[in-house]
Amino acid sequence: MTQHQAHAGVALEGVRNFRDIGGLPTVDGRHVRAGRYFRSGHLATPTDADRASLARLGIRLVVDLRSPADIELDGADVLPEGARWLNLSMSDPARGADFWRDMRSADLDVLRERLGDGRAEKSIAADYRDQVVSRVDKHAALVHALIEADGLPVVVHCSAGKDRAGIAAALVQRLLGVGVDDVVANYLISNDPANRYTPNSDRLAMRPGLLELFRPFLEVREEYLRGALEVMDTHWGSFDAYLDHGLGLDADRLERLRSALLTD
Repeated sequence: MTQHQAHAGVALEGVRNFRDIGGLPTVDGRHVRAGRYFRSGHLATPTDADRASLARLGIRLVVDLRSPADIELDGADVLPEGARWLNLSMSDPARGADFWRDMRSADLDVLRERLGDGRAEKSIAADYRDQVVSRVDKHAALVHALIEADGLPVVVHCSAGKDRAGIAAALVQRLLGVGVDDVVANYLISNDPANRYTPNSDRLAMRPGLLELFRPFLEVREEYLRGALEVMDTHWGSFDAYLDHGLGLDADRLERLRSALLTD
């Protein structure tokens, strides 16, 4: 099995795009604490060595952002011993099982009409922006779970660990005071060769001409995330209003989150 190299010194073999967000600087001169918040692809296929590594990290909570269709396709998570599982289903830019069936079977001309000439990119960008609003209750549940006594260390994941997990990580980073440019740069690590998404062979046969049409779904792009961040700042009137009216996060709970996840 191909090894997926993680960020911050943790390498897993059967878990895609696993990495620690620790070490990122905040605008007030602090840093995100290492070993507390990990983001990744699904945990359905860890090796024995992976399970030992996760145990050493002391993971207490696994937040699964996949839909029921994703879980059926990927398999259920294999939880680290002692960890609890929380499913907060987010929308997938690849739209689940129906999308993958179309990719395998549809005529290329049909797919070009559906995905070509920038239509795929526009669809993904729209999904990112929509997810901030339509899944605000799920993002609120994630943030509040991190504040609970057994909420950390946490692994927050989707299928590939790049889109839904990327939005969630960006939100947490912004709550902690990480600057937007650093948030975006951290998100783009999903494009590194060792982290980069490749479709499961049972999902997608890369017929000639299909790879270019599908490439926007294999990558993360700066404009996708910046669109989501813009919605956080504007839909509720301001980012502070988003915290209050969208996430239900008052000053006390925000400080508890920062105390748990930041270090000087």
